[in-house]
Amino acid sequence: MKTLIDKAELVAGLLLGAIAVLTFVAVMLRWLVNYGLPDTFDFSRLLLGTAMFWGIALAGFHNRHIQVDGFWEMAPAWGKRLIDIFATLVTLAFMALFTWMLESKVSSVFASNEQTFDLRLPVWPFHAVAALGIALATVLLALRLFRLITRREGA
Repeated sequence: MKTLIDKAELVAGLLLGAIAVLTFVAVMLRWLVNYGLPDTFDFSRLLLGTAMFWGIALAGFHNRHIQVDGFWEMAPAWGKRLIDIFATLVTLAFMALFTWMLESKVSSVFASNEQTFDLRLPVWPFHAVAALGIALATVLLALRLFRLITRREGA
């Protein structure tokens, strides 16, 4: 399981790195030689969305997402555990729905042959990698829920 998490973190990091490199190269080319890199905007937005979805998977598994935990802090240990189980269950349900909807979006984009503006490259592979990130979020949240229920992960 650690290998899967490490690979997911690597993918998310590489996606963010690709955005940074793409932006830097595009700005430098425009500044130095007045040349606009084709499809920079399209690639940047598609990579950013994909990186966010992979980040959601990791944040959900590591329980590092934004939280308002005032009520949780006041609860006894058993209450914290119940709150964590309930919150993870609700998040898992929404991620499962999100996965299903994103998979239908990938099919729709593939069928419509949507392309980038300048280079006319298909965008469905970006949507597919993003959908894979959300599917991973669903799997990792299910694993987190299992670990919470079997008391392998503390509150």
